[in-house]
Amino acid sequence: MDKLLKAISNLIAIIYGVLYIPIILMILIFAPIKGIADGVKIIQTGYTVTNDYISLIIAILILTYISLRFRNLRKMYVMFPSLFETIKFLTITNLFVALGVEVLNWSYITLNTGRHRFGIIIFIISLILWRVFISVYYSKNPIADFMLRDEEKMQNYSEGV
Repeated sequence: MDKLLKAISNLIAIIYGVLYIPIILMILIFAPIKGIADGVKIIQTGYTVTNDYISLIIAILILTYISLRFRNLRKMYVMFPSLFETIKFLTITNLFVALGVEVLNWSYITLNTGRHRFGIIIFIISLILWRVFISVYYSKNPIADFMLRDEEKMQNYSEGV
């Protein structure tokens, strides 16, 4: 029975890894590009665009939490040591871009020029703050430090599971 449960959990981990990794990485890579393109489109045309960046980030964070919560799903982070840091970097990028686009979208709902300028300034500030935050974070926590961790040193999210 133990071998059967282990085989099923390994199969779930493989399926989750095969479906999760490529889809999430593609979304995380292209969402900021689309967000910045949407911001430029809003500024050029003066029309708002529909977007679901915040809900997309929440869904990705839930899936990432699930993959960290269970020991068998967490194996993919041992197989690909830079995967977690890549997901973390891209999620932070998406968060800053999404907040900037949301404020810009909000500012273009009305025909108020002052509100439009405010939205453009906040959009630019969000991109600058993203770059500053990432620079400060990775200067204090270099990626090379994360790459050298042993499996035992990784935080154990599934104590008792």
